Amino acid sequence: MIAQYDFFRTKYGQELLVDLIRLEDLEKYIRVSPVQRLSYYDITVITEGYGTFSVDHYCEQPLEKGTIFFSSPGQIRKWNTDNPPKGYALIFEDEFLCAFFNDTQFVQRLSFFHTHENPPVLRLMPDDYHKLVILFQDVKNEIASFKQNDKHILRALLYQILIFLNRKFISVYPSAEKKPMNRYIKEFIRLVDIEYRRYRTVEHYAQQLAITSGHLNSLVKDYFGVSAKRYILGRNLLEAKRMVQYTDMSIDEIAGCLNYENTTYFVRVFKEHVGVTPLNFRKQRNP
Repeated sequence: MIAQYDFFRTKYGQELLVDLIRLEDLEKYIRVSPVQRLSYYDITVITEGYGTFSVDHYCEQPLEKGTIFFSSPGQIRKWNTDNPPKGYALIFEDEFLCAFFNDTQFVQRLSFFHTHENPPVLRLMPDDYHKLVILFQDVKNEIASFKQNDKHILRALLYQILIFLNRKFISVYPSAEKKPMNRYIKEFIRLVDIEYRRYRTVEHYAQQLAITSGHLNSLVKDYFGVSAKRYILGRNLLEAKRMVQYTDMSIDEIAGCLNYENTTYFVRVFKEHVGVTPLNFRKQRNP
């Protein structure tokens, strides 16, 4: 089963939408619910560990010192380890930064979140790892002495960490650098994330955006490198893979949940784009 975790906004009394947690303090959650879905952004830094960790459909990665994992709201994370690792989880809600900087696209533009082509994982060189640990310690100290008026210091530290990691991620994956996102793309992404279960036609989203289907397709193709239809289907199939791999739902139930007219059509679409049938996918991922 998939455990859902939401941000504890009032953990420190007054609302604070950023936190730094030792992985050792999350041991019981990792042991009891190794498959998790978070409603917030997470940057997990491993200082010591054994086993593997994966985010969504990306291959499992070893839990090694200096490895950093990035996950966005709604993604499925899976721990595969007998001994939960040591390290830190830096978690935050995007509004903590976006509202203050008056830049609603800042987090969306970070190359390691919402990545489509590159695995959301980064391995730092020793010097860079040491710099990051110092920044994390600064965050920890600020939270320990948190006062309402100190939020700006935490925002500045979080901003510095995100920019630092974004530069390192792009140096490893040059193609990950994102283009400026116009308002149509931003709204298209938001609408698809909300309505992908019910609507899979380009026409529906073009109508919502008050532009033509051809114009929407051109914008999506230019930004993502795939057609609008392929992007919508990709979001639908991402959820299908999550449900097939991490739930006990039958294929009939999954097809119905994702609004396919019948199971046969769902299986055909799934196999065409994933390469195997849903049942074989489940067997491969859960041997």
